Formats: sequence, structure tokens, C-alpha cells
Amino acid sequence: MKNAPDNRFKPRFQNVSQRAPPTQSDSYAAVEPNGGQKVHALPFPNGFYRIIVRGNQTNKQLTVIEGLVYINEGARLHYHMYEDEMFFVVNGSLQFYVDGKQFCANAGTTVYIPRYVIQSVRNINSKPTHVQILFLPSGREDFLEKVSIINDNPPINATQANQLALQYGQVNLGEISNWEDLNCVS
Repeated sequence: MKNAPDNRFKPRFQNVSQRAPPTQSDSYAAVEPNGGQKVHALPFPNGFYRIIVRGNQTNKQLTVIEGLVYINEGARLHYHMYEDEMFFVVNGSLQFYVDGKQFCANAGTTVYIPRYVIQSVRNINSKPTHVQILFLPSGREDFLEKVSIINDNPPINATQANQLALQYGQVNLGEISNWEDLNCVS
């Protein structure tokens, strides 16, 4: 008896005309080390991040930023209405508050937070922590550029920053008063 043909490796498309159309943006994005745009993203003296990949480079699919989070710095309690957010801790350690739970994220940890989930992140007691953050879909870079102007001009106008955040679908909820001591040190 002859073996039946193995269809597992059959091409999905029989000819080129059946393939998906090309995207509207370039087909790839490559950013050199230390490339991208520096923005003063958080209202702290060291709250600088780099926008590495922008929406216009990804057909509006995602934005990638990176930076260092210093001791006692990080994002206040908030949620996003328009983007999911994913953190990758490159080195160091961060403490997260996500949906009422607190946990440590050490180097190598990835944390995914869907839109509408209340979150905060802090460097409680670690060396400066290198983090990369993805926003899905893109658009966060526009907010970061505008809030950078506010953060670059002390004293920081928190009301103006909160109104701007709301325009970009971020609802700020203030500070967490009860960070637990989870000893998040890498």
C-alpha cells in the first residue's frame, strides 16, 4: 500500500497572487543602540525614556520604549483605555501592582497588562533598572512627546499632565500608599 501524501508541508498559497497585500509602512524597523528619541516621560528628575520604535514604523501596530527606572521612581497608579502594555525587565528588579496584586519582576521577566487593568510599577530598592516597554497598538509615543514638555518645565503642572493623559486614554489614579516590602532586589 502506497503512503498517503503528507499535506502538513503543503504551501498555504498556491501562487504569489494569493498572498496577503503588503503593509502600508516599511517592512521592517531597525534602530541602532542609543537610537530613537529621548523623552522626559515621568515626572521625576531621572524619568527619561527613549522611543525606540514608533507607530509609523510598524503600520501602527506597536510602540517600543526603553529606559532606566531609578529607586523610588516609576509609573503611578493608572490604566490605559487604548493600549495593552508589556514590560521586559532587562536588568535590575521592579515591583508591580497589577489588578490589586503586588509582585516582583526580576531581570528576564516579561509582564503583560491588558488595557483597563489598573497598574503601577516602582523601583523600590534595586539599582537603576533597565526596562523595555511595548504598547499595543501604537500611539503612546505621541503622548510621551507632549508630556515631556510638561515634565521638562518644573514645577510640573500635575493637572495639565493628567488632562493630557486622559486625552490619550490614560486614567491616572494617584499614588499607592501601601507598597508592600517584597524585597524586590536582583
